[in-house]
Amino acid sequence: MSEQNPNETSQKEVVIEAKPKRPRWKRIFRFSYFTVLHILAGIALFLIFTALAVQFKWTNDSGSVDVNNRYFADMANKYDDGFKMDSLSVERHEAIFLKKIGLLAKYYPYNARNIMNNYHKNGDLKVALRMLDAANIMLKKNKTYQKELLALESGTKAKTVSVYAWTNSPVWKDFCKAIVKDKHAIDSVSRLTGVESRLLVMCLVGEQVRMFNSGREKFKQYVIPYSRMLMPTNRGYGVTGILQNTALKIESNVFDKKSPFYAGDYFQNTVNVNDSFPEVINDTIEAHKYKTIQRLIKGGDHYYSYLYTAYFLRQFQAHWEREGFDLSNRPEILGTLFNLGYQKSKPKKNPEVGGSNFNIGGKEYTFGGLCFEFYYSGELLDEFPITSQAFIPVAELEKNNKEWLEEIKKASEGIVELDENGNPITPPSPAVKPKKPTEIRML
Repeated sequence: MSEQNPNETSQKEVVIEAKPKRPRWKRIFRFSYFTVLHILAGIALFLIFTALAVQFKWTNDSGSVDVNNRYFADMANKYDDGFKMDSLSVERHEAIFLKKIGLLAKYYPYNARNIMNNYHKNGDLKVALRMLDAANIMLKKNKTYQKELLALESGTKAKTVSVYAWTNSPVWKDFCKAIVKDKHAIDSVSRLTGVESRLLVMCLVGEQVRMFNSGREKFKQYVIPYSRMLMPTNRGYGVTGILQNTALKIESNVFDKKSPFYAGDYFQNTVNVNDSFPEVINDTIEAHKYKTIQRLIKGGDHYYSYLYTAYFLRQFQAHWEREGFDLSNRPEILGTLFNLGYQKSKPKKNPEVGGSNFNIGGKEYTFGGLCFEFYYSGELLDEFPITSQAFIPVAELEKNNKEWLEEIKKASEGIVELDENGNPITPPSPAVKPKKPTEIRML
């Protein structure tokens, strides 16, 4: 066997090493090609795997039952058709709801406010209760909250009585019906004089409610069966009980520009001083000779009782404004002055609330204090709301009531207009008469 020549091996190796390289562009093309091929292959494999996973449900989440499932189920069935919504039940449910919302507000006022806003917006008690229950579920681990909630739910039966004791009187609701019957007249006076209607009703309530005890038998006889108001004779005239001398002074101050209680020229044009009602005159009563008193004791819608009450309040406001004090936000002071009269009107920084003392249901009240309670009690708030203006400026009244004042002026001067047939046209009354005027029995 012949030996291989070392030189030949070296030559072969040299030949191999000298093999020419591929061009640069071919190398780039080859690298790019395989890169793209692998990427496409990877995508294809991913799609295939995804399709298989979906087909065989490899990706399905096994899920779980919510920990609050039992609470959700209880809440869903809690307010079904078996949930009583008659008037008595609604009152009871709402009382409990308000207690619970108060408790929630103690811990989370933001959520309590949202629930209350929704309830005020749509008035749906069931929805409000569901929203409250949902919040209670979120707080089920709050031991302090749950303890208070349990105490609230297991406590005594929800009370439906008011914090204002006088509204719990058996005759209060019947009395409210009597007031509502006079709403047209009250609103009419309020529009004409610019005195807030709730202030007028406040004085009426102060005068009438104190007779819940002193005139109990009369209330049983006249107010409850007929939803009428008492016309007090021992205290004054009209349903607001204005005294004879006070009534005459009120009318005098309407026209006396030198009086400290003069409220302005406008009010001279708001009353027909010639209006009289001889049919109500009792010859044995000296005061009945005055047309002013006749207007006050006239029955029907008691327009003049409210008109003179409005004058009275407006005159107090004018008196105090001249001394730099405003009574717009002091219903209790207006009520006190209405009860005590002109001689007690002494403008000062810190006036006292008071007036006549009386007992209702075993509790002592003052006239001014009772006026304050009614004004802010929320009673009759839909019919006689609290407004932003207790006394509308005179300039605004003159603009709004121009035609009305002309009608009153014609009636006062006795001007009779004739229709096309020559028949007299009765001038419109300054009062807006209710469709069914309330009848009054004189007591």
